[in-house]
Amino acid sequence: MYMNGHVKSAVRVLDILELYASTDKALALRDVVGILGLPKSSAYMLLSTLVARGYLKRDGNELYRLTPAMDQGGWVGGIAGQVFRAAQPWLDRLLEAQEESVVLGAPTTGMDVRLLSYRISPQTIRYEVKDLVIIPGYCTALGHAILSHLPEDQVRGHLGSIERAQLTPHTLTDIDAIMERLAQDRAQGFALNIDERFEGAAGAAVAICDPEGRPHAALNIVTVTPRFRRKQAAIVAALSEAARAIEAEVFGQSHDLKGLSA
Repeated sequence: MYMNGHVKSAVRVLDILELYASTDKALALRDVVGILGLPKSSAYMLLSTLVARGYLKRDGNELYRLTPAMDQGGWVGGIAGQVFRAAQPWLDRLLEAQEESVVLGAPTTGMDVRLLSYRISPQTIRYEVKDLVIIPGYCTALGHAILSHLPEDQVRGHLGSIERAQLTPHTLTDIDAIMERLAQDRAQGFALNIDERFEGAAGAAVAICDPEGRPHAALNIVTVTPRFRRKQAAIVAALSEAARAIEAEVFGQSHDLKGLSA
């Protein structure tokens, strides 16, 4: 069976391998189904095949991960895996420099964001990150950073198809208001989120794009709102530097930005 000129089963196998290459977490069948949007029966058969062929291993809790031999040297060529590997030292540098929680996320097929990797702030009062979480795109800095680089008609259609819950008094739910915010994010090169998903939590995010401007991931620093307001300029500058460096490593060059200002 073909899908957009490609063999569907081959595409799904590569999607699964790229997913596992882009995370350091073991994933269950339900995780693969939810993240990649695959039918459960198909995902199970593909995972079983990859286990049988020695690409994945399955533990007693029905969790899958790359086998040690496959997890060495960045063998998977998918962009998500490449971004994940290139970002790891930058996550460490951002944590050391800012002492705030740092998150790397990638877009899902449903235009939400799956968290690929993170570092937790050493400060007593901090933003905590849950393992293997998918967060909404319409009301988060990571989501806005990614959505701002997608075609406007595609984003508007997506927003019209989902429930946009009012999570806090500051959450934008009106489509026109969100689109206006995304245009601002695209122009300035970063997205902000102040108390929109959680009261008292704020952060900034910068997209990681290929040279044509297509977003493949985003970097986010998030903390408590008062600290973020004091450190916003430094946080945005640090995220921008890291994102451009990751782009250069993965794609050979960074995509063009009109300018950054915090």
